[in-house]
Amino acid sequence: MAKRNYLVEGLSGAGKSSVYKELIRRGYKAISTDSAWAYHADPDTGLPGGPIQHDNWVWDRQKAVSELEIPEPEVLFVCGSSRNRDHFAPYFTKIFNLRIDDDTMRRRLQARTADDWTLVPDPAAYAVALAAMIELMLELNRNDEKPAGAIDVDATQPLNQVVDELIRLAN
Repeated sequence: MAKRNYLVEGLSGAGKSSVYKELIRRGYKAISTDSAWAYHADPDTGLPGGPIQHDNWVWDRQKAVSELEIPEPEVLFVCGSSRNRDHFAPYFTKIFNLRIDDDTMRRRLQARTADDWTLVPDPAAYAVALAAMIELMLELNRNDEKPAGAIDVDATQPLNQVVDELIRLAN
């Protein structure tokens, strides 16, 4: 396992992907779980291929554990979220939760396109699916959805300040 694994968590629109790109730009080892580990699980089998829904977005255990247990690098930032994230909590030195207010969340999510965020395979149904997802994310945000023990980071700040704060908290 890397000497220090950090999870950068948050709801959709909180900035996980932007933080990932900025960490990479600064030379840190980071993983975007959306592209590396995550899939929509079939509710019956748990295997990839399930319906595209918030509740069945999970990390592949084998992929995640194999990367989390590698002894290098010194520091690894894992950027993403999933419904089974709590199963991986023991692998992380600290968990950071990117927090944003409802207005910021709504603005960021409404700015997304079907290319940014594949909610449904049919582009014609994208607007309806996006509206439903925004309402779900706002409800979760109001309920303070986050992993137990997570350290909140104000992600309404400019990206460079958010990443500076994550690095400061990690050290």
